[in-house]
Amino acid sequence: MMRVNSSNKTQAILNVMVCAMCLFATVAQAETIYRSIGTDGEITYSAQPVPGARESTALKMESLTPEQRRAGLLLRRQEIGIAAGVDAQLQARENEWKLADREITSAQQALAAAETALQNGRTPLGGERRADVGGGTRLTEDYFLRLRNLELQVEQAKARLDQAYTARNSLK
Repeated sequence: MMRVNSSNKTQAILNVMVCAMCLFATVAQAETIYRSIGTDGEITYSAQPVPGARESTALKMESLTPEQRRAGLLLRRQEIGIAAGVDAQLQARENEWKLADREITSAQQALAAAETALQNGRTPLGGERRADVGGGTRLTEDYFLRLRNLELQVEQAKARLDQAYTARNSLK
């Protein structure tokens, strides 16, 4: 089964409109228009030859019946409506892309900030070292909790960035 999307519908409507225009063009009526060149070289088009013209040439012009004119006007209005709809769809899609790109940029900045905070947080703060009996020091539980929280922030920032990329890729 063929998937029908808006571009297929638009193409189908345009094809129907072209076929209708071809059909109407074949039943058009001929009308005679005269091209007259005056003695001063001025060219005039009219329904009858201009008296005193240096040269008059009859031209056959295809004209439409009132029904054909109405049908053509209706087709033009439909075409304008379709074009406006397509423009609105394109604008909405462009806005979705911009929003997705902004989210990716924001997620990248959040990840960079979280990674910097983790890197800086690896250095123990005052009060996070405890003296041992043998003269050495060891890190307290507070240090490891703080470090784990920073690592969680990095993981969350990576997940947010992955979601942002997935959301943008779903727009393709």
